[in-house]
Amino acid sequence: MKQIKKRSPWILITLLSLLLVACSGGGQDPSPVVSEVQVDQLRYGQTSTFKLLGVNLKQDFQVSITQCMNLQVLPGGTDLEQHVSCRPNKVGTLEVTPKTMQGVAMLVQAFEIPNPQVKMSTNFGDLWIELNPDAAPVTVDNFLKYVNANFYNATVFHRLIPQFVIQGGWLNSEMFEKPGASGSIVLESNSGLKNTRGSIAMARGSNPNSATTQFYFNLVDNPKLDYQNEGSPGYAVFGKIVNGLGVLDIMTQISTASLYGLDNVPTSNIRINSAVQIQ
Repeated sequence: MKQIKKRSPWILITLLSLLLVACSGGGQDPSPVVSEVQVDQLRYGQTSTFKLLGVNLKQDFQVSITQCMNLQVLPGGTDLEQHVSCRPNKVGTLEVTPKTMQGVAMLVQAFEIPNPQVKMSTNFGDLWIELNPDAAPVTVDNFLKYVNANFYNATVFHRLIPQFVIQGGWLNSEMFEKPGASGSIVLESNSGLKNTRGSIAMARGSNPNSATTQFYFNLVDNPKLDYQNEGSPGYAVFGKIVNGLGVLDIMTQISTASLYGLDNVPTSNIRINSAVQIQ
């Protein structure tokens, strides 16, 4: 019978060491891998939170996001998911690109940011307004600032001229000036957008750059309000009604009078109950 030789203890130790090295990747931290990106919402001007899914995500890696401001890494992540947030400041395609610390992209995931929409609920019905930040970014950002601060809630349309415009965004339902208006904005009337029926534009004073909170809807096509030249700059259109245009026609049936020191005031309140960004 053959004699079985005993293996030397140092051989066993060496084999075990090699196995441990193989399993641990040579003693180095495992590389992070991002395999999917999810998002909670995508609204122009509002903060979005992106969930990055994968493995080894507590290891250092980079994230770049196009068309988004104020990128932040959020606390509370794990090896399997991490979270970042930012505020989309453009419409169109937004790309999220996780990268290694050497700048190598793990994947590129695209999302679409639509034109922002505001639902304006009045005591005569609802208006859905689509805004155009590509053409009038300053004006859209200004309007959304007041919408998202609930500024227009419980205000009224204080000026109505049938076959012309209906104007609001200044007085509350008791016909007092609503506090909270901030600085005026630059005029963006030479944008290519026109004062056509159903469009929304900013009201202003004699100074072209004096618009703050007041806006109007065009009840008909009003080309005389469009930009003509530097001497006749017109008024800044920044969006249009995409649903509920007939509500304006109902409003025009209200009689008007000179009241509270103003002309063309509706004799019954045409009230904005709320204005909310829905997209």
